[in-house]
Amino acid sequence: MLYLIFSSVFLIGLVYFLRNQIILNIYKLPLIRKSWQLPYMDAGSVQLKNDNKPVVVCCGDSITHGHIGYDWVGSLRKKDNSKVYINAGINADLTWNLNQRIDDILKHNPDYITILIGTNDVIGSQPVKLIQNYYIQTKGLPQIPTKDWFEEQIEIFIKTIKEKTSAKIAISTLPWLGERKDAPIINVIRKFNIVITNLALKYDLIILDFFKTLEENIEKSNNTTDFDISIPYTTSEIRRLRGLRAVILYYVFGWSWNRIGEKYKLQFLCDHIHLNERGGHLMEEKVKKFLTT
Repeated sequence: MLYLIFSSVFLIGLVYFLRNQIILNIYKLPLIRKSWQLPYMDAGSVQLKNDNKPVVVCCGDSITHGHIGYDWVGSLRKKDNSKVYINAGINADLTWNLNQRIDDILKHNPDYITILIGTNDVIGSQPVKLIQNYYIQTKGLPQIPTKDWFEEQIEIFIKTIKEKTSAKIAISTLPWLGERKDAPIINVIRKFNIVITNLALKYDLIILDFFKTLEENIEKSNNTTDFDISIPYTTSEIRRLRGLRAVILYYVFGWSWNRIGEKYKLQFLCDHIHLNERGGHLMEEKVKKFLTT
């Protein structure tokens, strides 16, 4: 009996210790590998044809990348043949990472640039050592993420693209993490969004207030459905398992992102971080309006 107890404790401890490698290796399985591949028409590797079409570069992280959650960039590309859409979103990127690949963005001589970056900065700024170590180890960060560092890095990015392009630039506020207004993380996002709004005003950028759009739609849906009791976002390791679960259900079992989110009673997100089809359509419409006005 004692042997079984000790063996079980040892096995659980080993799995916990190796959890990062286990999760990363699951992502390498053929059926779900696409979730971590570079997006179609990614920045830096695409050779553009000289057809005089305006070039739109969408900069960001996995929410722009669109392989974990709804691909709003790909949807715009399918519906609008008058422009070239470059997807400059990379899974798990922080704003510092975006600055490391800015030359890949500039090489396309963009006419329009959209910026949706900072969600991983928010997550990484929380005092959870496991999460901070994950970002430092997997993304090569020189320091632990903070709001001040985010402000420094996003301003560097804005100044660089303003100086080196004549593109029309729009920057989005960060979306929600989870859909519970009472969750502490929402107040953190609001503080990051103040940084974004102030810099947009300082550098004369167009603001896409995606946070507010989600807020209005979440409140509207809560008044008409039971989605106001959605499972809250968590800063624990559970958040990564929710993401992995979403990927498996979508790529292996063929569920829609909407259906996956509904299991957590989420209306606009699929795993508390990434957009489902409903949330993605809202972002898509905001970018579409920016490009046509």
